[in-house]
Amino acid sequence: MSSILAAGLSSHAIDFTDQGEYLGSSDCIGCHERFYELWSTSHHGKAMEAFSVSLAKTLEPMKEPIQVGEEKFIVEFDEHGGILRSISPCGAEKTWRLRFSFGGRNVRYFLIPMDKGKLQVAPVAYYVHQGKWYDSAGSMVRNFLEGEPQDEALHWTDRQLTFNTSCHDCHVSQLEKNYNPEDDSYTTTWKEPGINCETCHGPAEAHVKAAEEAAAKGEELKDLKLLTFHGDLNLAQRDATCGPCHAKGTILTRDFTPGELYFDHYDLTSYEDRDFWPDGRDLGENYTQTGWMANSCSIAGELECIHCHTSSGRFRFKDNPTQACLPCHKKRVENIHLHSHHAAETGVTCIDCHMPVTAQAFMSRSDHTFRPPSPAASLEFGSPNACNLCHHDKDAMWGDFKAHKKEDMEWADQHVKEWFGTDSGAPILELGRIIQFCRVGNWDKLPEILTYLDSPQCDSPSAVAILRLLNNCPHTEKWPAIRKQLENKHEWVRATAAASLQYCLAPETTKGLLKATSDRYRTVRIRAAGALLDRDLSGYSKEEQAAYEKAHAEYWNSLIIFPDRWSSHYNQGIYHDRMGDPEKSLAAYEKSMELRNDVIQPLINASMVHARSGNSTNAYEMLQKALTIEPENPMVNFNIALLDAEFGKLDEAEKHLRATLKTDPQMAQAAYNLGVLLARDNKPEGFQWLESAAVLVPGNWNYTSSYLYFLSQAGRAAETESVLQKVIETGNATPETYFMLANNYQREGRIAEAIETYKKAKLNPNLPMEAKRAAAQQEQQLRAQ
Repeated sequence: MSSILAAGLSSHAIDFTDQGEYLGSSDCIGCHERFYELWSTSHHGKAMEAFSVSLAKTLEPMKEPIQVGEEKFIVEFDEHGGILRSISPCGAEKTWRLRFSFGGRNVRYFLIPMDKGKLQVAPVAYYVHQGKWYDSAGSMVRNFLEGEPQDEALHWTDRQLTFNTSCHDCHVSQLEKNYNPEDDSYTTTWKEPGINCETCHGPAEAHVKAAEEAAAKGEELKDLKLLTFHGDLNLAQRDATCGPCHAKGTILTRDFTPGELYFDHYDLTSYEDRDFWPDGRDLGENYTQTGWMANSCSIAGELECIHCHTSSGRFRFKDNPTQACLPCHKKRVENIHLHSHHAAETGVTCIDCHMPVTAQAFMSRSDHTFRPPSPAASLEFGSPNACNLCHHDKDAMWGDFKAHKKEDMEWADQHVKEWFGTDSGAPILELGRIIQFCRVGNWDKLPEILTYLDSPQCDSPSAVAILRLLNNCPHTEKWPAIRKQLENKHEWVRATAAASLQYCLAPETTKGLLKATSDRYRTVRIRAAGALLDRDLSGYSKEEQAAYEKAHAEYWNSLIIFPDRWSSHYNQGIYHDRMGDPEKSLAAYEKSMELRNDVIQPLINASMVHARSGNSTNAYEMLQKALTIEPENPMVNFNIALLDAEFGKLDEAEKHLRATLKTDPQMAQAAYNLGVLLARDNKPEGFQWLESAAVLVPGNWNYTSSYLYFLSQAGRAAETESVLQKVIETGNATPETYFMLANNYQREGRIAEAIETYKKAKLNPNLPMEAKRAAAQQEQQLRAQ
């Protein structure tokens, strides 16, 4: 592995060597006092600050403890700032010193010192606008719609709420994590709290020295020896500087510097995640980057972050928000009341309708897609809309979108359609329906989904979401459409397509992925290398193999940058397993379990490695541990069922298969196995499950043929025809299904029906060309008789 690591160290990072060392923002005051004042009082400057007596004076004292789980917590101020006191159910007390506060625009979170150098988000937070204290982790629960899997609060000591592990990058400057994996400890340091000037401009030592020398000589400073946004960076580079902290994404390197592009160092979450509604609205979290990627002004290259925001994060147009839309939308700005259909006295602005404010965990955010309001989308998907946030549901701004009343949404929808036409919002509805089809696995709509994926209206966030959700689609006709996206103009889409093609082993896919390992963007190269890991590339050119090896090294480096995160070791376990090294794979999964003993993914994967190595006993032990964590998890129950069957414990296997299908009735593998188990004893329910599996995955001939076999064994061969017809009706049957049905018709002398069956096969776009040709030949022969 050392050769892989060494090969991956090359980077496109900007070299700041000539700028010297980082000094801290205090060295900027001498020449830039006004800018320093603006920065130091901004949300960037106060992204984190020491908890002090002066800060405590800005907070309302807690009047009584807050219950969090089984404990009660209260913050008390003293001459050093403040302490957090906990009271357990048995009356035992514990105290922590409040060390830091971060946030402040809407809420203040607080950090307390824990064992081994960890800084933990305190279990209580402060809502600035109302001066009240509340349960911090409890407020983070997502308010999903009824009928969907619901979110649960993290325990306040969870590693996801450990500053050193999770939330460090966007709150302090020039951080050194200094994690020791031997004892899971930190000696974390940073130059200063908050996001300082040098975070965006680079080290200031050379700049300060040059400025002092120029001043001493009475000369103008011409060479700033500092990165300047407008002098050195283009629009895309400037936006990329803001992106890392304003996104829900995946970090692939630890060496991003201003001037580089976002997808050289990060991947990004899109609408495949339930933190977004199907129509692309987010839940109110700080996921601005995804919305920005869907913003038509941004896509056109006509707008950038610092048009509306200062470098310290302030809104430039606070006193007159409509001016933010100039000069591009001059006519609408000048006629805003005509365009908005709101009278002047309402004070409506462009951003009221196109950037509605919503919130999650008491943190408010503006919608950065700039799309128009769509009450119709609220009616169909449950997402919030600007109309009803004012009429009459302002409380929904704080996360309770269920408070939107149907009659209010219908009223707003009627007005929008009267003003802007019945097709108003149609693109938003179309997107939402496509994403919803993918989310619920409505693969009967696959042709419609793939058509949308290839259409001009499918922007990069939509394409990425569709590609990721298509990972759950069992139909092979998706592969050409996904492969085509390797040539998409947007690197985010190319990267996602590459990752999705891991399970397509066609030679043309391998060729396309090898080409992607030479892509300009590192994220594309990494995803392509990950998809190629366990393929034989010996028959490809030396250039292609060399490009893969370099991308492979980048891929490996992306897996090891966070040794303090369970997911990093989990992904390393997958890597080693795919590379054929079960010993290293199990070691990585074990480390993942040490860091996080309440997640099941490492346990499931480790059980599979044990099973493939012939160690069924250890595999069973891993799954039993997983079952205690998530008793209803379908994958855990399904895999235990398979091992139960292997051990001859058929009653237990049946119990776990039923548990699997109770949670996931669409799991064809479980339906098939339960069907086989029951049909062996000629139980009617077994045949129902076998039929369910055959219809759920009509492209699996094994499911269909097994069902037919058991029908024959039970003396029910007469039902063969209806079974084959049902599978063909799905539109995704295998060639064998068509040919068996047609042959049956021929034996019975039903030639017209045989011809019609061959015709259906011939015209089915989902069948291989060879099968379609054979069906056409059979049809022609029958017609000639």
